[in-house]
Amino acid sequence: MCRKKLFNIFYILILLSFPFAVCAQQDSLEQTLDRELLVGVYPQPPYVIKGQDGTWDGISIRLWRGIAEDMELNYRFIEVAQESPVAELQAGINIFLTGELTAEAEAQLDFSHIYHTADLGLASPQRTNLSDIGKAFFSERFWYITGSLSILLLIVGAIIYFVERNTNEEQFGGERSIAKGIGSGFWWAGVTMTTIGYGDKAPRTFLGRAIALVWMLVAMGVTAVLTASIVSTVMGGAGKDKVTVPNDLRDMKIAAVENSSGAEYLSTERVSFQAFSDLNKALEAANSNEIEAVLHNVPAMRYEINNDSDISLQVQPVKIDPKYYAFAFPAGSELREPVNQALLRIIQTPLWQQELDRFIPDQTGY
Repeated sequence: MCRKKLFNIFYILILLSFPFAVCAQQDSLEQTLDRELLVGVYPQPPYVIKGQDGTWDGISIRLWRGIAEDMELNYRFIEVAQESPVAELQAGINIFLTGELTAEAEAQLDFSHIYHTADLGLASPQRTNLSDIGKAFFSERFWYITGSLSILLLIVGAIIYFVERNTNEEQFGGERSIAKGIGSGFWWAGVTMTTIGYGDKAPRTFLGRAIALVWMLVAMGVTAVLTASIVSTVMGGAGKDKVTVPNDLRDMKIAAVENSSGAEYLSTERVSFQAFSDLNKALEAANSNEIEAVLHNVPAMRYEINNDSDISLQVQPVKIDPKYYAFAFPAGSELREPVNQALLRIIQTPLWQQELDRFIPDQTGY
């Protein structure tokens, strides 16, 4: 009986103290948000980019600025060493913007929701050879497009022939057979669609000219669609051979950046590679055909290629060894939850995708 009374008293004390604990926690969070936050950064394009004038930009920077504006935070950036995020957070940094989410890091720090995922990829020269183009001309898709276009021209040519043959005998009728007359209409439809306009044939009747006007308008759209389809078919096979990893890499001259995830993967798979101290130098070597491909983080390569007009490489994501990017906090940080809420509000908007496209446009991919 006494034990039950003691338990009830203990339970009541817990309930009474709970509101005070919540209030104390809220007061502590408000004090944290009111003071100037120290935001740790280090150059890691395209996530964090340091300008020549010392300003900061990049995917992570844009996201943090959106969060800070949403939460009305006061902060300043502090450049820290890339190798010591844990020590910097433990020494007073409130948040670290380029945290790579791993099991080892999670054991020592707290992380926000993941805001970007990066796979490894291969950057290689864009190769177009005559054999690939020749094969494309004999592909089923190319002849399907050609056949469909021919049928459309035949239909339009037949219509214009039957409309014009009695009035415009010189160009479509006269002593011509039906087959030859439709052939004349077929020729006119093709010349009109391609806007070559030889002028050897033209409708003269009101109905014929009305049909011609409609066909001109329709042909502009047909030409645009078919041109894109034919180019895609002819060029689609050029330089598009997917590389299978790691097997195909063993027969290629591969490069990777020293101490990068690409270098670690190649070493684990026992694939020989040429190590470069700098990503841009590795991409330049691939661009000049000194090596066949560079294995590295896809966003980083697309950013470098997009910002160097002298480099023209295509990037093939290989969907291995993904890296997850999130903000890092000291363990038990009160900032984590409110920052997560603001982060989710931002990355679920179309503007966030526009920011990603700004820094890592998929212009060189497969």
